[in-house]
Amino acid sequence: MTAQTADPVSLSDEPAAPEGLLPPRGVNGVVATMRSPVFLAVVFLATVVQVCSDPVLAIMGGTGEWAHTLSPQVVITLVAVICLAQAICVSQLASRPELAMLGALGGYLLVAVVLGVPTWATPMQLVIAIAMFALGSARSIAVAAAWAAAGVVGALAALAGWAASVGAPPGAIAGFLLTEGTSLASLSFAGVTLGILWAVLERRTERARQHALDLQMQQGEAIEASRTAERGRIAQELHDVAGQHLAGLVSLCDASADLAPAHPQQALRLIDEVRAEGRYAAASLYGALGDLRAVEATAHTPTPDLRNLDDLVMFWRERGMDVVAQTHGDPETPPVVVSTTAYRAVQEALSNAAKHAAGAPVRIRVDIDPGRLNATVVNGAPRRPRADEGGLGLGWGLDNLRQKLTLVDGSLHAAADDEGGWRVGVEIPLPRTTEDVRD
Repeated sequence: MTAQTADPVSLSDEPAAPEGLLPPRGVNGVVATMRSPVFLAVVFLATVVQVCSDPVLAIMGGTGEWAHTLSPQVVITLVAVICLAQAICVSQLASRPELAMLGALGGYLLVAVVLGVPTWATPMQLVIAIAMFALGSARSIAVAAAWAAAGVVGALAALAGWAASVGAPPGAIAGFLLTEGTSLASLSFAGVTLGILWAVLERRTERARQHALDLQMQQGEAIEASRTAERGRIAQELHDVAGQHLAGLVSLCDASADLAPAHPQQALRLIDEVRAEGRYAAASLYGALGDLRAVEATAHTPTPDLRNLDDLVMFWRERGMDVVAQTHGDPETPPVVVSTTAYRAVQEALSNAAKHAAGAPVRIRVDIDPGRLNATVVNGAPRRPRADEGGLGLGWGLDNLRQKLTLVDGSLHAAADDEGGWRVGVEIPLPRTTEDVRD
């Protein structure tokens, strides 16, 4: 008289969520799985095949002696119905794991005690184990353990009563209960333990998911703050262009209008200055508006640096400037802030050349060494002598550039050369690498 028992397993769909429970999202996922028709069909078929296979084969083979009061066909049919009821209890009562566990235990005891075939009921312990797993995953450790212990004790009491009712001797009853108790208790508490472990892992996963969402939100806030700061910088640049360049244009136009009646040649030269100043303002506006488009675009355009030098040269060539650039060294080497600052210096020098030496050739040379970066922009003499501006020249661009270079410990040298042109040189030290320190 031996029979194995499994621990009752239950799941809960929407538990009351006391302390120590799995987050509702994880519990609901288990409940949804157990309530599916596929889960119900798999549990029922796996159980009924194991429960009925040996008796059916024995009957078909004509082996063994049938001593039950009911016919084999009736017992097999009743067992199959009970297996179906047990699978339905575990599946459809998943939101109430305690009831699911009691239903699984009840089905097991109906076969073992009421029908009196405990050895047939052994495979039904698997369904009890599933119910116990669900109970452990949906309830606190103390609650799940108490229900498992009560289920095991109650089942053993029912088995003991059945064994005594059939007249088994005390020694046989003790051995039967020891075997069944060990099997039922080990499977029940194993199911509860696995459920608790699953709940712990699910909580960790939920915390990691929430942490990832928090980081994503922080990143979004940081990006928005960066975009706001960049918009402020661009607004300042636009203010400088509109306020200073356009003011200069108005001043030059007023001066040319005053000089035109008495000094037409000087007025024409001032008009040339207006054209040069307009080019400079257009270039500055182009750069600022390009940055603004990059900030507002969904896919943000990186801030230009020396790797974009060819694009800058092409921009001025398309506007009639005779410009050639040479780069010696790897433009990927300098840090981003250094490369960006050097690019801005070259951009400023080209704008100045367009303003003060329209039509003159411009040559750019960038040297990138392990310890420093040098960028030089040289323009030839203007094709026509410039009129005396009388203090109307703006001169704010190079001062602004000097301030930017100070941030990277760089220096700016700007002066006329011997041939009547203009030379702008930038020198920025590069940080030493780990390899340099070791050397």
